[in-house]
Amino acid sequence: MDHPRPGLRYVDDSDLDNSEFHFDGMEVKGLDTQKLGKVDGFIIDKSSGQPYYVAVNAGGWFKSKYFLLPIGHVGMAPTENGLVADLTQDRVKEFPGFDRGEFKKLTEDELKMMDD
Repeated sequence: MDHPRPGLRYVDDSDLDNSEFHFDGMEVKGLDTQKLGKVDGFIIDKSSGQPYYVAVNAGGWFKSKYFLLPIGHVGMAPTENGLVADLTQDRVKEFPGFDRGEFKKLTEDELKMMDD
């Protein structure tokens, strides 16, 4: 089956880090300040560079559950280096899991093109 949005790509959080800002392992909290997980990457449009989802690792010690958090439901935490979502941990538990293999990974050339 063809992917419904073939232009969307997965980009690893560490590929977006720069000297001013680091997404790698950034904590994501819910409205109730409960930890939802850590940033694993993003789903972006390769043509426009527009992000659609934050890929969050909500895993524990022995297994990980990844889920997609729509960009419109998350923002920068006002007081600390992290993200805050307008959702609770109970709501996120209902989200389906996410397989990073569902999306092609953003290539180095595509990433460089977006930077330019």
